[in-house]
Amino acid sequence: MPDINPTTLRFEDFALDPARCSLQRGDREIRLRPKAFDVLRYLAENPGRLVSKDELMKTVWAGVVVTDDSLVQCVKDIRDALNDSEQRIIKTVPRRGYLFAAEVSSGVMPGEHAKPTADERRSPWRRKKLWLASTLALIALTLLIGPQLIDDSTAPGSTDADRNSANGRFQTAVQRQSIAVLPLVSLSDAPEDYFADGLTEDIISALGRFPDISVRSRSAVLPYKDQAPRPDEVGRDLDVRYVLEGSVRRSAERIRVSVRLIDASRGAVLWSQQYDTEPRDVFAVQDDITRRIAGTLAVRLSDVELAKAAAKPPGSLEAYDLVLRGRDLLSRATRMSNSQARSMFERASALDPNYVPAIVGLGLVDLNAVRFGWTADPLEALQRAERLGHKAIAIDEYSPGAHALLGRVYIRRGDLDRALDEMKRSLELNPSDPDVHAGLGNVLLLLGDVGAAIKAIETAVQLHPGISPTDYFRLGMAYMLAGRNTDAIRALERALVRDESNVFINALLAGAYAETERQEDAARQAGRVRQLSPIFAAAEIGTLFRNPSHREKILTAMQKAGL
Repeated sequence: MPDINPTTLRFEDFALDPARCSLQRGDREIRLRPKAFDVLRYLAENPGRLVSKDELMKTVWAGVVVTDDSLVQCVKDIRDALNDSEQRIIKTVPRRGYLFAAEVSSGVMPGEHAKPTADERRSPWRRKKLWLASTLALIALTLLIGPQLIDDSTAPGSTDADRNSANGRFQTAVQRQSIAVLPLVSLSDAPEDYFADGLTEDIISALGRFPDISVRSRSAVLPYKDQAPRPDEVGRDLDVRYVLEGSVRRSAERIRVSVRLIDASRGAVLWSQQYDTEPRDVFAVQDDITRRIAGTLAVRLSDVELAKAAAKPPGSLEAYDLVLRGRDLLSRATRMSNSQARSMFERASALDPNYVPAIVGLGLVDLNAVRFGWTADPLEALQRAERLGHKAIAIDEYSPGAHALLGRVYIRRGDLDRALDEMKRSLELNPSDPDVHAGLGNVLLLLGDVGAAIKAIETAVQLHPGISPTDYFRLGMAYMLAGRNTDAIRALERALVRDESNVFINALLAGAYAETERQEDAARQAGRVRQLSPIFAAAEIGTLFRNPSHREKILTAMQKAGL
């Protein structure tokens, strides 16, 4: 067989040499048209990543206008050459693009690791030793690369997001590595998006346990689902340095997870891995992904943090599957989906009574029922949610979700001091949850600590700019109390874009306009309030403030606007 260049990409029994534009299978050279070869090369250089048709056409036919037919023909030629009619190597994702599903090895692929042997898969101790060796190597490589991996926001090619962070625009995460975990693409034959989404959420939650890593929330990355974004675009949009992307293929006997960690500012693949495992080992896969990312980012890892971040398998794999289904239903926030989510969590709890995610899920179902008026007895629902929160913490005191659940229950009951304690504890365990930061900001605002409230909600905005209109409303109120009325207007206008019929947002914005002497805007906004609610009374706002002067300040502003 002819010598193979060190940069050769190998998959199955094929060898693709980009430098010589050759594709070989054993001793036989396979001929492809130049454009078909370029398509194959680009896909093989991006294994496990969904590549959109638009990206392929812009890359392969740069500056030339062609139709989809040209790309489709190239893919057909490639599949014929690879005997890939069953799409085991190149998978078509309808209306989205193509994904190179085969495992690729390369002499220049950073972080590439050999696939574990059967003995290694069976031995937890050998898996641990393998992980320790590879993680130490990754950390050593990171340290050798030097400080530019920690902060090269001023280097050529850095993104606006890097520079904004370096300049202190978002003070809360300047010293923390930032990452977005994009929704894993489901390649399963059956529609099982809930499983890929659940695995994504678990990786996000595990990474969020490390205080030196700032992780964008599931809701922040959700808009990228069913898309094929470029990592640099994600980096700019979400103000992150690193992006994790990948895919999941699940069958009754096996689970294959492919992931790549990318430096969004440079487009460099820092680490990639493909896991082919039995379903019961999916939790070990989660742990390995989490730890390898942490090692590659060279964050400081303690044994306690590693223990907290480790996945805690349920007694039944079916319980895990039911919890993932329940989470998916819970996120839809309808009365019917909430009821269906309850059924999923109850079934999971029946299979494993000590499975904390199922217990917390049931508490969130009750909390949703109170929040949206889906229960005839809200007091009983809150009491049940509180009991579930305490039960979850008794089983796992390190569960951030359990502490956040209790914090939200106490907010609903007006027990602000206990809510404050639980929200703070939740953030100690997972500093990257924007919803909990926003919840903490709400509690601090009501307690009268305006500066701390602003900091908490601004942190939530950084982690997820798409936080709820209610949270932007609270941020606007906090700015007004701090005398930052221009900032208040920006926050309230942002809230109004997403909830234009909310009478309270409209009323507070009218007050903010009045405070900045924008009388015409204030009058127009006040008119909108009266249109939405002819019986609106300004006194309805701020009734829970501990500090009476804060409520008086808000009411005075709205009175200036004529409300």
